[in-house]
Amino acid sequence: MKNLGRLKKKLQSGEKTTGAWLFTDSVEMAEVLGGCDFDGIMIDQEHGPAGSGALVNQHRAIRHAGDSSALVRVPWNDPVHVKKVLDAGMEGIMFPCVNTAEEAELAVAASYFPPRGFRGAGLSATHATRYGRLNDEYLAEFEENLLLICQVETAQSVENIEAIAAVDGVDMLFIGPYDLSGSIGKLGQFEDPEVIAQFETARDRIKASGKWLGTISSGVEQTRQLFDEGFDFLLCASETSLVSSAADQLLTGLKA
Repeated sequence: MKNLGRLKKKLQSGEKTTGAWLFTDSVEMAEVLGGCDFDGIMIDQEHGPAGSGALVNQHRAIRHAGDSSALVRVPWNDPVHVKKVLDAGMEGIMFPCVNTAEEAELAVAASYFPPRGFRGAGLSATHATRYGRLNDEYLAEFEENLLLICQVETAQSVENIEAIAAVDGVDMLFIGPYDLSGSIGKLGQFEDPEVIAQFETARDRIKASGKWLGTISSGVEQTRQLFDEGFDFLLCASETSLVSSAADQLLTGLKA
């Protein structure tokens, strides 16, 4: 199991880290992004069309192309989804809309084997262990490599940041700006003073908690700005946005 945990190891060393969304279930795009040298590739199963059936092949493609950490945002904080994702070999999970410490505790418990959690162990049936060939190695390295991310996406979760961050096993709190703005009735109104204040409050409270801080960024300038503000991990691209922007840039240039 070579070069696992790149993203987590870089975070532990205090480095700023980048990631890209993989919204589709394309194995080819997984391989393309995997060769781009992002620290992590986040397969989105909450909103994107990607399904669990493609996970193993996407994991293979990412790891074949490079050493980016393969992660998944699960559809919900559901132990069934968590087990499938980890059995597919993923190094990290993002849990959407974690509002309380109790919800964070469920996420952690679903991710770890007993006695720390209640994840079931079907080791000989999973890609994560190469179907039983690497059981001992997987069990020895699994906890060290695993990265658990809880999303802060509501006013309630902002109020509970300290309690969520205090849950043993939660590694990062990741601000979801769209849903956070929507939770106060101002969806996508990112220039609104109340929305800005909510985002900054979440940012500052997560930084003070000592947990790693993440969010979404767009473009070089904003990504650099957010790193300067103290963010540790930024999902700064996606395969869909990269293709669209490159096509728009090309066609605009040709028309000019």
